Amino acid sequence: MSGKNRKENLAAAIRFNAILTMLLLFGMTVFAQTDTPATNRQNANEKSATQISQPVLTSYKDIKIGTTADEARNKLGKPKIDDKDGFYYEISDGDFAQIRLDKDNKIRLIAVTYTGENAPKFEDVFGKDASVEPSADGRIYKLVRYPQAGYWVAYSRTAGEKPSVTVTMQKMRNVK
Repeated sequence: MSGKNRKENLAAAIRFNAILTMLLLFGMTVFAQTDTPATNRQNANEKSATQISQPVLTSYKDIKIGTTADEARNKLGKPKIDDKDGFYYEISDGDFAQIRLDKDNKIRLIAVTYTGENAPKFEDVFGKDASVEPSADGRIYKLVRYPQAGYWVAYSRTAGEKPSVTVTMQKMRNVK
């Protein structure tokens, strides 16, 4: 296989992974916005443990939930994709950021996927005292709601030798 074909195959694989990750993020955001019977059954101790008042992670490259679209473009530069719903940035080899807008043209979601060594550690997102139990294969997923801040933060790491990490911040509904 020639070098050009390898590069094309690698680029296609990265695009496929990016699309797959965006679909997973969409599913996570829909799921996180829905109160399910399981969510309602959480006992008071679990709920207080997952509703910590102030998040450790407050922004991505100085972009916060509620920042205007124009401010984000000024800070982050020209996105690879820019439409009425948000932007898509390719950060580096395989790493990308997706930013979604609300009806007021303000940021309601920031999702960053890292496939390399730049990925933040769990502690970077939730603090050194936070804990999570990885699954048997090494996957990690945790979502913490911060009602006082008005958004939730999720950390997701895939299993495997070269895991990808997605960190998502999203505005909570019905929180002012």
